[in-house]
Amino acid sequence: MIRSSAIKSTCATATLLVVGFSTPALSDGSGHTANSACDGVLMRGEIAQLSATHATIHTSILIDAAPAEVWATLTNFEAMPTWSTGTLQGMTGDIENSGRVVATILFGVDDAGNPVSNDVPHTLIFEDGKKFGWSDPLPADFGGGYDNHIYAVEACGDKTLFTQSDEFVDNAYALNFVTQLFAGYQLFNNELKAAVEG
Repeated sequence: MIRSSAIKSTCATATLLVVGFSTPALSDGSGHTANSACDGVLMRGEIAQLSATHATIHTSILIDAAPAEVWATLTNFEAMPTWSTGTLQGMTGDIENSGRVVATILFGVDDAGNPVSNDVPHTLIFEDGKKFGWSDPLPADFGGGYDNHIYAVEACGDKTLFTQSDEFVDNAYALNFVTQLFAGYQLFNNELKAAVEG
């Protein structure tokens, strides 16, 4: 379990902080111009602090595979630990909309610097072939409020835009959470891409 003292942060004085990056997609030589978010960027990420208790992460990556193939890898929760070393390690329970699940998530480190595995219960948001996630309350020792986390696939021609977004609302440690989780989300996205394209 994560100690609450390890996740406390000092409130920033600015009411809006946005940090983002994007990596342009390489030209395929076809002369095709980017006309949507999914075919103009290979990888994108952004953190925004909307208030002292509200922060968001939005990440995406373009995967060279059809959405059904990406979805199949993404939702094979038993196999997930074989390719994922970032954040989500798998999920058990009723994999359906409003199903009760337990997500195994890497967050924080122990005294030896090793990632800490946390089993977190959630009520699942699930649209087969499109998205899954949760919008659940956080315990008081995690700062309270809500965690709204979504994993989604979207067709981009013959490729897939995978997005992972998260929002911490009414949470005392919102900025700290998004700052700590950002690299893990990007790692997960890249490892999903490698698992699908590999």
